[in-house]
Order: sequence, then C-alpha cells, then structure tokens
Amino acid sequence: MSSRAWSTQSTGDSRKYVDSVIKRPSQATLKKLFHARTPIRYFYWALHINEHTLIRAKRRIRELIIRHLDISKLYKDLPQSRLDFLKREILLDAELSFLMQYEDGWAVDVLVRNLYYQRYRLVKEKLKLIRNAKCDRRQRLFTSHSCVSPKLRLSARRTRTSTSSRVALLSTRLDSVTPSLLRFHPAIVQAGLCTDEHLHELFRMLPTSRDTFMSKALGTKKSTLFERVMVMDILEQMDNEQL
Repeated sequence: MSSRAWSTQSTGDSRKYVDSVIKRPSQATLKKLFHARTPIRYFYWALHINEHTLIRAKRRIRELIIRHLDISKLYKDLPQSRLDFLKREILLDAELSFLMQYEDGWAVDVLVRNLYYQRYRLVKEKLKLIRNAKCDRRQRLFTSHSCVSPKLRLSARRTRTSTSSRVALLSTRLDSVTPSLLRFHPAIVQAGLCTDEHLHELFRMLPTSRDTFMSKALGTKKSTLFERVMVMDILEQMDNEQL
C-alpha cells in the first residue's frame, strides 16, 4: 500500500484515502504515552487530536475492551491474539475509522494500554452492564407472570422482607449472580463480617482498607480481581438497601 492510509466508512465496504499518515513516534514518546500518569494534554499533542474527539474515541474503545477482553487479567497476561483481534475491531469500527491514519495503528495500542490502566473502572462498568441485563430479564419475567394475583405478589414481598438482617441474605445474593460466588460466603463470615453492623462499618472504612479486607478474606490466589469487585459491589448494594 502507498504512504496513504485508508479508513473504512460506515456504509458498505467503501474506503477513502487519507492524504497523510501520522508517523509512529519514538520509543521514548510511546513509553510516556503508555504511562498511567501522563497528562491528558500530552495526548492531544502526540495524537494531533482535540479533546472532544479523544473523549469520544476513548468511550467507544472502552466499550470494545469490555466486550472483547478478559478484564480479570493483567494487561501483560492477555493473549496477543486477543489484543490483535481487538485492534482490528477498533480500526474497523465506523466511529473510530479516523485511527487508520496512524502508521501501523499505533494510536490504538496507546489508547488501549492507557485505558487498561483503569481496569477497576472497566470491571465496574462491566458489572453495571451485567446488572442491567439481569434487570431486563427480571422485568420480562415479571411481565410474563402479570396474571398472578396482586394479593399473592404482596404476600411474597412481605415474606422476603420479614427478615431484619441484610447479612442473613448474603449467601442468596452471592448465589444469584452468574457465575455464582457462593463459595466465598464461608470466607467472608470467617473474616468477621457477620452482622449488619459489620457491613455498615465496612463501608465507613477508607477504600484502601476495604480492598485490603476483601483481598485478605477471599485470597488473591483463590479469587480474581473481577470476583472481588463483584463481591464488594454486592455488599455495597446490601448496605444501601432499606429493610
């Protein structure tokens, strides 16, 4: 191919040539762009991009990362084949076709690596998507059973809320997600989280203290980051619920 790059259009397979290619920068510049603490203005300069375009691109790439990568793994542990697949998906995405102007798609490597430093945020967003999907399924199930007597539904609701302890429902909550997290219930109780008071105190701690508690309770070798975040998310929802 000539020194001009092509970008895929949103309709059909039509392609157009971009007059100039943005050359791959030096290794020192790439290393700085890969760093998690690099100021955002440095990206504007290196990628020749404005704030609006960068925000829009990062939002879309974040969605594709969540869809195509196993975000429970560290970046260095991700198979190169999956990273290559993700890069192709990004370059072929209609919203991101402008990234084709970067030599060898180097801007994609930079943005994916930079976003992956925020893996905790990616995990939280994936959990939100999972919860929303479950809410949709529950709503459809509720609609399909709308013929059930309102009195029976009210009775069932009273039965479910008759217990005075949130922690008593923890095993049920852990088992309600997919995949099930029920196997962590004994470890959580053994670590000392046995009452509603303990649950409330947990979320009065500093975030670093909560993370330490969860890592020690579940074990970093016996649980993944994704599982620990899911458990913490369930506990936080329970703490916010009204009895």
